[in-house]
Amino acid sequence: MNNAARQTDDSFVTRRLPNGMTVALERLPYLHSAAAGVWVKTGSANETAERSGVSHLLEHLFFKGTASRSTRELMDAIEARGGHLNAFTSREYTCIYANSLDTHVATVIEILADIAKNSRLNDFEKERNVVLEEITSNMDVPEDRIHDLFAQRLWPGHSLGRPVAGTAESVASLTLEDVRSYYEAWYAPENMVFSVAGNIDTEAVFDQVRAEFEPLAEIQPPARCPAPIFGAGVTYEERDIAQNHVCFGFPGPAASDDRRYIYDMLSNALGGGFTSRLFERIREHEGLAYSVYTFHSCYLSAGMFGVYAATAPENLPRVLDLSCDELRKLRETPVSPEELESNREQLKGTMFMALESTFNRMSRMAKSLLYHGRIIGVDEVVERIDAVTADDIQALAQELFDPGKCAMAVLAPLNGRRVEALPL
Repeated sequence: MNNAARQTDDSFVTRRLPNGMTVALERLPYLHSAAAGVWVKTGSANETAERSGVSHLLEHLFFKGTASRSTRELMDAIEARGGHLNAFTSREYTCIYANSLDTHVATVIEILADIAKNSRLNDFEKERNVVLEEITSNMDVPEDRIHDLFAQRLWPGHSLGRPVAGTAESVASLTLEDVRSYYEAWYAPENMVFSVAGNIDTEAVFDQVRAEFEPLAEIQPPARCPAPIFGAGVTYEERDIAQNHVCFGFPGPAASDDRRYIYDMLSNALGGGFTSRLFERIREHEGLAYSVYTFHSCYLSAGMFGVYAATAPENLPRVLDLSCDELRKLRETPVSPEELESNREQLKGTMFMALESTFNRMSRMAKSLLYHGRIIGVDEVVERIDAVTADDIQALAQELFDPGKCAMAVLAPLNGRRVEALPL
């Protein structure tokens, strides 16, 4: 593979400002664009139940104007130069980012810094109403709702299990002072990464980022929530819908656990693509579902490994039986050499093709620093994937697919047949 397309240990630069902020830069001289983002190591996992949704509401308010720019002026500064400005909130991090042509990187950095440092948090009531509409909209999308129900079942009573956007009740009770105090506590340089990837002048970009952010005072962010306690069992919710949507799964590894590469391989083999076991068995052979897949997420103190399917009510028992049959097969018989190699290549191919995007490269550097304190090069990832054996996958399946460690959530039509347990 052309080395220009790889993200190796010598293709990026990381530097730490005196106040604790980390800057990550990757120069890609063969491109005509760049992506930049301010990443903050906080999200819904750091919220109390009473302030659930404050991270996401703050993200919305960032775009309501700064001390020197209106909302329109912020957007126009990027879009009029052919770029794109946006943000998102997750359980453990928040990102404000922009993509642009390489000739406008300096403007992108200026706008991102202005938003992160000088937002006025205007139009609080109006934007809160927008968020409440977003929460209602998510409730109307069964595939979104079932994943929220599953996280709540997996980690009951813990912030990691609550919806990222919060609930209508919690968001309605938030005050502007709640948002300001959250920003002041968590948006500390020690808790932030500024990441840029693309056709950039590395030294010029670093000098600009340093000039923008070095004056910020050094602040120690609050302590994070303790690890959640796993909750086995079944959550059942009825809605006026036509299909059953089901998620079931098991505790997964934290982001620091090296076994996450084995989980990646197991997840891909079971439900990662059109040639995966669940897709072939449930959709291709039996025609019981349009959508069936696995998912695997790692967080700072916990993780999840799950299966999702949507099917007609009368087909749900059969879908669960077939899914459990495939889990048992993985426990009882090692994957073949051909299947092992195919899944290795799928994981590596997905990673390398993603690296053709400046946004993905910028994001990969930032998330690696937030979770691991260093940028993990792709050569190291390839080495870890290649080291996974069929015995590793079988041993993990035997440990993981335990009925006593299973959590399940079912979103069902009204008056449908209830599911009491996974037939594993």
